[in-house]
Amino acid sequence: MFQLTGNFILIASTILAIALPILAAVLWSRKPPASGGRPVAVLKFLGRIGLILVAQVTAMAALFFYVNDQYGFYASWSDLLGLGHDTPARIVQVNELHPGTGKLEVLNVHAKSGVSADTLVWLPPGYDASGSTRYPVVMFLPGQPSHPQNLFNEYDFGDVASQAIAAGTVRPFVGVFPPIMIAPPRDTECVDVPHGPQAQTWLTSDVPAAVQAKYRVEPPGKHWSLMGWSTGALCAAKLTLGHPTEFAAAVSLAGEFDTYLDNTTGDLFGSNTQLRNENSATWLYHQYGMRGTKLLMISSKQDEWAWIATEKMAQVTRGDPAVSLITFPAGGHNFHVYKPYISTALDWLDRAGSLG
Repeated sequence: MFQLTGNFILIASTILAIALPILAAVLWSRKPPASGGRPVAVLKFLGRIGLILVAQVTAMAALFFYVNDQYGFYASWSDLLGLGHDTPARIVQVNELHPGTGKLEVLNVHAKSGVSADTLVWLPPGYDASGSTRYPVVMFLPGQPSHPQNLFNEYDFGDVASQAIAAGTVRPFVGVFPPIMIAPPRDTECVDVPHGPQAQTWLTSDVPAAVQAKYRVEPPGKHWSLMGWSTGALCAAKLTLGHPTEFAAAVSLAGEFDTYLDNTTGDLFGSNTQLRNENSATWLYHQYGMRGTKLLMISSKQDEWAWIATEKMAQVTRGDPAVSLITFPAGGHNFHVYKPYISTALDWLDRAGSLG
């Protein structure tokens, strides 16, 4: 009931944020009783100040819960409070999907990168563990900080993908949702950090190996593709350009194309200029081109976080038939704005050939 990303806490905090100022106004409009002296007056004053403070804190909390719901910054109370002990948050419960929209499973990956983490796996309608058909894979990377289950839920991925498959616009595929925040609260930007978290190895080697070991999927290569949201979009673009034999196509939803450093990342490169270059999609494109891969960039022109970087990458790749661009005029950096483009992205991946 009191999950950080649940509707209950958002609705309850919003109701309280509205009700407390109304309650204060009602109490203050009442005719005061006969004076009980200075101590009573002081208590009344302090009570009013306390009520004002509680109302303000509640309003700020309601705003935080709303923004977190839109952006998926924190998946749980332990994420918010920094109690994850430097390990990715576990997926403790998987929501039931609507009938006919596939099946959702949790795959625990124990990896050579040193990471042990839960990865969400979506199996399309008709997937049969005992069958012989091998499925293409779409690996969808969340933002930072965020969580695979937030990404899946906020984009209604099971419903959207199942509808596209049923309509015949997309061939059946397996969806894989790994965490990219493998050493919380540090933002690794999907980099193999010298003497630190091996985030790129986790995504390009460990997760694919674990998925192949359990599910009937095609091997990495022409039938594996990446989608990413926000920081996950940066990862999707640079991993595809940097690993063209493992991933055939990438979709960037509101992403940047150059890894940056700040107080949440720390030193990711250890003063290694070449490593920094190899973690820039822009540099990789300048150096090697698309190398047989394809890229779709999707960005709102009002999304300041993503639009400047997307426009720059569009100029760099202008005229390249392997690069596509979808822009729209309005909307900020949140799930709600980009949700209508999930089906568009899947359709593009199918036409790009990475889904079969």
